[in-house]
Amino acid sequence: MILFSPTIQALIASGNAQAFYLLLIQNEDLSIYKASTTLFTEVTMSNGITYESDDYIVSVDPPKLDTVVDREQYKLTLADPNFLSGEDAENGLMGKFMECRFGFFNKSTGEIYTDLADTFMVYGGRVDGGAFSIDTNEIGDSTFTIAGSSPMAALEMRKGIYLSRDYIRNKNPKDSCCDQIHEGSGSLVLKWGRA
Repeated sequence: MILFSPTIQALIASGNAQAFYLLLIQNEDLSIYKASTTLFTEVTMSNGITYESDDYIVSVDPPKLDTVVDREQYKLTLADPNFLSGEDAENGLMGKFMECRFGFFNKSTGEIYTDLADTFMVYGGRVDGGAFSIDTNEIGDSTFTIAGSSPMAALEMRKGIYLSRDYIRNKNPKDSCCDQIHEGSGSLVLKWGRA
């Protein structure tokens, strides 16, 4: 269930809600790498970040709610007619923090809701990859798709566990799963299960 702030709930109920996207990519030191919006004007949000209105965002994956952890990536497509993102991708775009939000404004009054509490987080995670897509029609276009890491990425093992009899016995004195792990190449009879 998506929960909106009371301000946005009232705006949606009035029928005057108009949504826009906010894209933020940050470096490791939390400095701004890219801040872009689909809004008709640049906007400074309550976090102090100014998002440029630069027609950079072409499409954004909608938010997905799932009950299983899978490997599906979040995709964000950006306009890149001058192939500028290729250099960024080669020079450390991967691993940067990426955040995508829905922002709202009142289309009858033109009021833009700049409080982050009045936005909706669509995606927050790390950049996992990027690829160009080039349309070779008569006019043609070039887009750059950024893939955000899926929730599964946080579950990947960071370091190996080197098993030995002593290591396992220190963890649990009754565990015998590694008792014969360093036996020679001769034939072994292993007993599985309970005796």
